[in-house]
Amino acid sequence: MKGTVQRRVVRPKRPSYAPFLILLGSIVALIAVLASFFLAFLFSDLSRPNVNTFALEVDTMFQKAKDFPVLGDSAAVAVAFSQTTGNEQYETEHVKVETLVPKSPAASDSYFENAIFIGDSISVGLRAYGVLPTQNVLAEQSVNILNLLNGDPVYRTTGSEKKPVLQAIDERIPNPDKIYILIGANGIPGLSNEAHIKYYSQFIDQLKQKYPDAMIFVESVTPITATSKYIRDSFTTEKINDFNDKLYAMAQEKGLYYLNVQEVLMDDTGHLIADYDAGDGMHLKSNGHKAMYEYYLTHTVGPDGYTDKIVE
Repeated sequence: MKGTVQRRVVRPKRPSYAPFLILLGSIVALIAVLASFFLAFLFSDLSRPNVNTFALEVDTMFQKAKDFPVLGDSAAVAVAFSQTTGNEQYETEHVKVETLVPKSPAASDSYFENAIFIGDSISVGLRAYGVLPTQNVLAEQSVNILNLLNGDPVYRTTGSEKKPVLQAIDERIPNPDKIYILIGANGIPGLSNEAHIKYYSQFIDQLKQKYPDAMIFVESVTPITATSKYIRDSFTTEKINDFNDKLYAMAQEKGLYYLNVQEVLMDDTGHLIADYDAGDGMHLKSNGHKAMYEYYLTHTVGPDGYTDKIVE
């Protein structure tokens, strides 16, 4: 009897997807981890306080403070900020300005929108070279402090008619928030520095009475060259420097701001930088006036009397 032959049907094995699923799961998990790190960084950056907002909050806090330690000409707050302008990085200190205005980050041109600049032929260049708008500059040749104090008609606002300084201010900037004064070169030869400062102080009283809310900036008389054609016994670098010292003392006494513009125009010998000389050893070329304007922009005071002094 023949045996029965049994046949086994061998079915092909189904491929296993387990390794593939494990790999896919690992990739998904890795993506999830990376996404969580990215979102955490993003939201932490968004929640980080803005430097400008923080500075504003600190400024508000400082405005409420009443007692500050006095350091020279400024009442300083012991908080320093690191700032960057272009490629220049520096630290600033928020200080109350008493007299001498320190260097600060450059303000925008709008800082001078409601300012008036009062001056003589030195200041004429601010207008003539387009450094400042004509509307903001009252300047004429040969003007001295007695012209201003006595109300002499010295400034043109429109047309050829000249007006006293207070009337001219009202026609140009009726309620200035800042008044800049660069006067002295025409008075130094004919007046003693003591008498000159006395008249200057009386003119300041007139300004403060008429514009009690305006910040008043008095500026140092600008330097001359060692060979200036204007040099005489009564007009020397030494007398100019002595006048500026007395002007600074007056500014301290009367609560004014003092701008030492002389320092940006002076060389190592204490004379006018040759490249700024217009040819007579006293007046300035356009680059000298631009240097003055940059000085104005980087020596500003806020309406609260504070500035961000650059720590050097």
